[in-house]
Amino acid sequence: MIPITDVAPVYLGVQEGYFKEEGLELDVQLAQGGAAIVPAVMTGDYQFGYSNVVSLLVAQDKGLPITVVSNGSTSTNEPGSDTTEVAAMPDSGIGNAADLVGKTVAVNALNNFADITIRNSIEQAGGDPTGVKFVEMPYPNMPAALERGDVDAAWTTEPFRTQILQAGGKIVASPMTDMAEKFDSAFYFTSKQTLEKNPELVERFRRALEKSFDFAMKNEDKVRTIIQDYAKVTPELAESIVMSKWYKDVNMDALTKLGTAAKKYDVLKKDPDYDALIAK
Repeated sequence: MIPITDVAPVYLGVQEGYFKEEGLELDVQLAQGGAAIVPAVMTGDYQFGYSNVVSLLVAQDKGLPITVVSNGSTSTNEPGSDTTEVAAMPDSGIGNAADLVGKTVAVNALNNFADITIRNSIEQAGGDPTGVKFVEMPYPNMPAALERGDVDAAWTTEPFRTQILQAGGKIVASPMTDMAEKFDSAFYFTSKQTLEKNPELVERFRRALEKSFDFAMKNEDKVRTIIQDYAKVTPELAESIVMSKWYKDVNMDALTKLGTAAKKYDVLKKDPDYDALIAK
């Protein structure tokens, strides 16, 4: 997984004993992004991974045998108050998505989730979606890069989004809410080999996640407490950040819109096979 607030339900599920109830003991390993997590799951180093949706669509496009076992996190559906948005400093001259044309935007992975959703927002705002320059950097480096002026804007997620706002930054685009209502940003997945060899393991993992999601949605205070540990968030910052929503079911309408945009912007070569992507 990546050390962001979106994965809090897993840590809560371990803490509350939901995984133990299913006979599972988790060994959580952290990575920079979904693009790095996919190969580790494919090689069998890990049984499950958490990845943004586009990394999984790209993996399927390349013929990798991945399968989604659960939704991961969902947009708040509130523009300007979403977990993952584009931020800039007040003197950047950027007021909305169209203003990103001709600018340099930090993203955590090139030719991936950020590119597609930002280009979509720019086009919806009447701008040229090809006229933006993306620079790859880890999420934790983005607040300082913005303040130094190394980049004009940053595609950022919590807790780094709130860090930027507290340093005087502002939200200039909400790509997930622009893409679709109740947009799912990430999924939990496994390899088809693991699913075929051990379907009972997958089902137990899925059940534990479902309980964990339900607990997180009902106990926001617990979420804000646990992120202080694994995400290294201060108590003050933990009280301010925007929380994702966690629903077990995948929003197929939103996924289809994302897949269509991914092909349109040349991130995918083929139309996604959604039925093959989502484990039954």
